[in-house]
Amino acid sequence: MSLTPNSPDSITRDYFRTGFKRWIRWIAVAVVFAIACGFLANWQWNRRVQVVKVITRLDRNYSHSVQPLAKLVPSTAGFSLRYEYRPALVTGHFDASKLLLLRNQINNGNPGFDLLVPFVTDAGTAIVVDRGWVSVGAKQDSPDFIPPVPTGPVKLVGRLIHYQQPDSRTAPKGQAMSITPKKLNEQWRYSAGKLFQGSYLRLAVESPRASSYGILSTKPDISEGNHLSYAFQWILFALLGFAAIGANIRQDLREKRAATDPNYVAPVRKRKRLGESDKEAEDALLDG
Repeated sequence: MSLTPNSPDSITRDYFRTGFKRWIRWIAVAVVFAIACGFLANWQWNRRVQVVKVITRLDRNYSHSVQPLAKLVPSTAGFSLRYEYRPALVTGHFDASKLLLLRNQINNGNPGFDLLVPFVTDAGTAIVVDRGWVSVGAKQDSPDFIPPVPTGPVKLVGRLIHYQQPDSRTAPKGQAMSITPKKLNEQWRYSAGKLFQGSYLRLAVESPRASSYGILSTKPDISEGNHLSYAFQWILFALLGFAAIGANIRQDLREKRAATDPNYVAPVRKRKRLGESDKEAEDALLDG
């Protein structure tokens, strides 16, 4: 079956030939855009995977049975993240004279400090213990009251936490900017290998109990966030890019055919004016 020179199919076929190069460029742009969207979707997905791992580890370790500190962290030099938030048992005594105030700590929207005290174990090593939060003073940038640190032998259970990244800012004497054991030891001056470098403890319970405490930390509430929905959004954007190219090609063909075929009438989508549906509903009520 042959096509006449001016038939609609012949016009469409000829325009496919002449417009093909332009469409290829459009499709190439859509492909590049889709690849970029794919990378972004994968990035969001991987971020969600990492957050889910943290939440899973937190839930598992928070309910784990208590283990001796020496079993969970056998060396003062490092720390395995798989043990983070595990409850660790240790005996020894607090070195109360070396208490430091950790600055810029917020509790329920209120500024304050965390109380950092080194705990010297029966084995002769020392580990940082966070004894809770206290508020800033009413008239000065220091607590009005610091709960006394127990003296004498103490048995405590604390949750193992990975050390914080160092803060480059300088804290006033007797205070600290981050829980970075190496940085804290510039004030404490324990000999090499004696202070645990990779982790610290958040106090959970101790015996004998102190007469008062700072506000002790509770289980963190970690949310997955919107990473999964963002990943799906980027995939949707990639698909919309191809849909837009397809719509442009179809519109291109219609315009070309309308320009060369006097008998062709391009379909026009009738747009409903704002409020037209309301008027129709009112008319229906009046007629009723």
